[in-house]
Amino acid sequence: MANAQKYIRIRDKEILVKVRNYKNTNKVAMYFKGNILNISKPANLNTSEIIKLIKENENQIYDQYIKIISTENKNIKHWKNGEKILYKGEEYTIVREQIQEDWVRIVIEKEKKQIKVKMPVELKNEDEVKEIVDKAIKKLFQNNTGVIIQERLPYWSKKTGIGYKTFKIRDAISRFGSCVPKQEALHFSSRLVMLPQDKIDAIIVHELCHMIHKNHSKEFYNLVKQYIPNYDEIDKWLKENGKLILI
Repeated sequence: MANAQKYIRIRDKEILVKVRNYKNTNKVAMYFKGNILNISKPANLNTSEIIKLIKENENQIYDQYIKIISTENKNIKHWKNGEKILYKGEEYTIVREQIQEDWVRIVIEKEKKQIKVKMPVELKNEDEVKEIVDKAIKKLFQNNTGVIIQERLPYWSKKTGIGYKTFKIRDAISRFGSCVPKQEALHFSSRLVMLPQDKIDAIIVHELCHMIHKNHSKEFYNLVKQYIPNYDEIDKWLKENGKLILI
């Protein structure tokens, strides 16, 4: 199971397990990401010990899994025909196609407002479909978000007069962005490409202003609103619609 994945059966459910080895740890961590049970463990811990640990915690694991699959947010995508997803603030429809190739390809058709998921004919298991397509979509969104940030961040840096040294794009859903003032570094979620342009601009300005004000003080918001006058409205929209960036 080391650095691999397989299915385990707990009661009536087949649960996909992903195991990762880490040299610099002496702890085992088990947690669900979506409906996949992730296990991180010391490199020297053998498979039998992991299986024993799963058995000892199978009731808790089962209950968590049932809760996840029964209450799973409707916005989480399974990449089936007809599902909807935001792209650059517009609603796109998922269209599946089978292809005679060995890898998944994602094609964005702007005129038709479709995201085509082209999958190998042999790919049948829906859990595997979700995992593989998730990875492909995340990579595409990361690249496309990077293009947007490369264009808009210098624009807003010049407009505000607030400089920075570096920025990174990360697959984050708990934060749209973050700032490390000491390093003059900015971090942005790779999901930003899903949002309308005015929301992305507000997020960029928000993080730039943290170079000046590290907390969310009155002075901070006054500075943000110098450049984004309707920031309160946008901030409310982001808080209410953050779930839309789940994939």
